[in-house]
Formats: sequence, structure tokens, C-alpha cells
Amino acid sequence: MRLTVDLEPDLYALAVSLADAEDCSISAAVNRLLRRALAGGAGRGASRRRNDFVVSRGREPVTAETVVDTEARDDVT
Repeated sequence: MRLTVDLEPDLYALAVSLADAEDCSISAAVNRLLRRALAGGAGRGASRRRNDFVVSRGREPVTAETVVDTEARDDVT
């Protein structure tokens, strides 16, 4: 089904990052994110699990761009 949705900039960046990392379209990335959110049962406590790792609420997601930026800073220092 085709639908136009306005995403907030940080959510769009997350979808683009996931699409790049998983070599899929942004639509497929948004579908995966929605399915993961539904399977995760939001609101079950202070933390949640993603790929068997505990993820704290309120943290910025680590994206491919975050890793590249961190590696670039490490190379300079």
C-alpha cells in the first residue's frame, strides 16, 4: 500500500541509516522498525532489548554515520 508520511528529521535519519546498513529501501526500513517496535512491547520498563542487547530509553541510536564520525575523531587524536 502506498502512503505519504511526514517523519521528524531524527526518525528519517534513523530510517535512512537502517536502509543503508541493511541495503534496503527506506520503505522496507520503516516497515522493519515498525514491526520491531510492535514486537518489543513498548512501555515495559526503563530499558528494552534489541537484537538481544539491552537498550536504554532516551539514548540516541548508534547509526552508521555515528560510527564513521567516531572513527574519524579517533584518527585525528
